[in-house]
Amino acid sequence: MEFLSVREFSAFPRKTRETLKRTGKIVLTNNGKPSMLVFDIMGQDFENLIDTLNRAEAMRLFEDIQMQAVRGGLNSMSMDEIDAEVAAQRRKKRASKCG
Repeated sequence: MEFLSVREFSAFPRKTRETLKRTGKIVLTNNGKPSMLVFDIMGQDFENLIDTLNRAEAMRLFEDIQMQAVRGGLNSMSMDEIDAEVAAQRRKKRASKCG
Protein backbone atom coordinates (compact mmCIF):
# COMPACT_ATOMS: atom_id res chain seq x y z
CA MET A 1 0.00 0.00 0.00
CA GLU A 2 1.28 3.44 -0.91
CA PHE A 3 1.60 6.26 1.63
CA LEU A 4 1.59 9.96 0.73
CA SER A 5 1.69 12.94 3.02
CA VAL A 6 -1.22 15.36 2.88
CA ARG A 7 1.26 17.95 1.64
CA GLU A 8 2.37 15.69 -1.26
CA PHE A 9 -1.27 14.94 -2.03
CA SER A 10 -2.12 18.61 -2.52
CA ALA A 11 1.18 19.67 -4.11
CA PHE A 12 1.45 16.83 -6.66
CA PRO A 13 -2.02 15.87 -7.93
CA ARG A 14 -0.58 14.06 -10.97
CA LYS A 15 1.51 11.81 -8.71
CA THR A 16 -1.61 11.08 -6.67
CA ARG A 17 -3.65 10.12 -9.76
CA GLU A 18 -0.84 7.92 -11.12
CA THR A 19 -0.40 6.18 -7.78
CA LEU A 20 -4.15 5.59 -7.45
CA LYS A 21 -4.32 4.18 -10.96
CA ARG A 22 -1.42 1.82 -10.19
CA THR A 23 -2.33 0.70 -6.65
CA GLY A 24 -6.07 1.36 -6.28
CA LYS A 25 -5.70 3.02 -2.88
CA ILE A 26 -3.47 5.43 -0.98
CA VAL A 27 -3.05 6.12 2.71
CA LEU A 28 -2.67 9.83 3.38
CA THR A 29 -0.54 10.74 6.35
CA ASN A 30 -0.52 13.81 8.54
CA ASN A 31 2.69 14.33 10.52
CA GLY A 32 3.68 10.77 9.64
CA LYS A 33 0.50 9.20 11.01
CA PRO A 34 -2.19 7.62 8.80
CA SER A 35 -5.19 9.91 8.65
CA MET A 36 -7.16 9.11 5.47
CA LEU A 37 -7.69 6.34 2.96
CA VAL A 38 -8.26 7.29 -0.70
CA PHE A 39 -9.75 4.79 -3.18
CA ASP A 40 -9.70 4.80 -6.96
CA ILE A 41 -13.35 4.23 -7.86
CA MET A 42 -13.06 4.35 -11.65
CA GLY A 43 -14.93 1.40 -13.15
CA GLN A 44 -16.53 0.41 -9.83
CA ASP A 45 -20.13 0.51 -8.71
CA PHE A 46 -20.00 3.47 -6.32
CA GLU A 47 -23.08 2.48 -4.32
CA ASN A 48 -21.75 -1.07 -3.89
CA LEU A 49 -18.38 0.27 -2.70
CA ILE A 50 -20.03 2.56 -0.13
CA ASP A 51 -22.23 -0.30 1.08
CA THR A 52 -19.16 -2.54 1.47
CA LEU A 53 -17.28 0.15 3.41
CA ASN A 54 -20.31 0.73 5.67
CA ARG A 55 -20.53 -3.01 6.40
CA ALA A 56 -16.80 -3.13 7.18
CA GLU A 57 -17.21 -0.19 9.57
CA ALA A 58 -20.15 -1.92 11.28
CA MET A 59 -18.10 -5.11 11.68
CA ARG A 60 -15.25 -3.11 13.23
CA LEU A 61 -17.68 -1.45 15.66
CA PHE A 62 -19.16 -4.84 16.56
CA GLU A 63 -15.67 -6.25 17.22
CA ASP A 64 -14.87 -3.23 19.42
CA ILE A 65 -18.04 -3.85 21.43
CA GLN A 66 -17.16 -7.54 21.73
CA MET A 67 -13.69 -6.67 23.03
CA GLN A 68 -15.18 -4.28 25.57
CA ALA A 69 -17.50 -7.07 26.72
CA VAL A 70 -14.59 -9.50 27.06
CA ARG A 71 -12.53 -7.02 29.07
CA GLY A 72 -15.45 -5.99 31.26
CA GLY A 73 -17.15 -9.37 31.59
CA LEU A 74 -20.26 -10.55 29.80
CA ASN A 75 -22.55 -8.03 31.47
CA SER A 76 -20.46 -4.92 30.78
CA MET A 77 -23.24 -3.25 28.71
CA SER A 78 -26.90 -3.13 29.61
CA MET A 79 -29.56 -3.54 26.93
CA ASP A 80 -30.30 0.20 27.24
CA GLU A 81 -26.63 0.98 26.54
CA ILE A 82 -26.61 -1.39 23.56
CA ASP A 83 -29.82 0.16 22.20
CA ALA A 84 -28.35 3.64 22.65
CA GLU A 85 -25.16 2.64 20.78
CA VAL A 86 -27.15 1.12 17.91
CA ALA A 87 -29.36 4.23 17.70
CA ALA A 88 -26.29 6.51 17.67
CA GLN A 89 -24.71 4.55 14.83
CA ARG A 90 -27.95 4.65 12.84
CA ARG A 91 -28.18 8.44 13.30
CA LYS A 92 -24.55 8.76 12.20
CA LYS A 93 -25.22 6.67 9.08
CA ARG A 94 -28.35 8.70 8.19
CA ALA A 95 -26.43 11.96 8.66
CA SER A 96 -23.63 10.78 6.38
CA LYS A 97 -26.13 9.87 3.65
CA CYS A 98 -27.69 13.34 3.81
CA GLY A 99 -24.41 15.25 3.78
